[in-house]
Amino acid sequence: MPTTVSAPARPRQRPDVEQLQGAWATIAGRRQVRLLVAGSRFAFEFLDGEGGIYIGSFKVSGDGHPRPLDMHIEEGPDDHRGQTAMCIYHLDADILRWCPSRPGAKARLTSFPSVDDDKYLSLVFKHVRPQRKTPDAV
Repeated sequence: MPTTVSAPARPRQRPDVEQLQGAWATIAGRRQVRLLVAGSRFAFEFLDGEGGIYIGSFKVSGDGHPRPLDMHIEEGPDDHRGQTAMCIYHLDADILRWCPSRPGAKARLTSFPSVDDDKYLSLVFKHVRPQRKTPDAV
């Protein structure tokens, strides 16, 4: 009787929501931003002192490339509070490319504009991993 060998199992890719968890810092784009993600909640802070802090909830709303992401703003500047920004994103390991529509807009971008485009807030983030503490040398 011949022996059959099955192919090794492919590692299961974690869902995007799991990969988004944690702290992110911009590495490209026209604004310096810190993004924190916990569960389905986010905090988004402009580090240049202009634009403030946005807090709310998000959901990954489907498939495609780029992927759609809706961010509902619960706290932030008065003109954006209570609105949803229809975003696009792409995850590649510890790199996140992200671009929102204007909060409240009814259309989502279908491709990424240049990070230098003044018309859009197109940003590239790097996942900020906690540094491991090393035992003190004796």
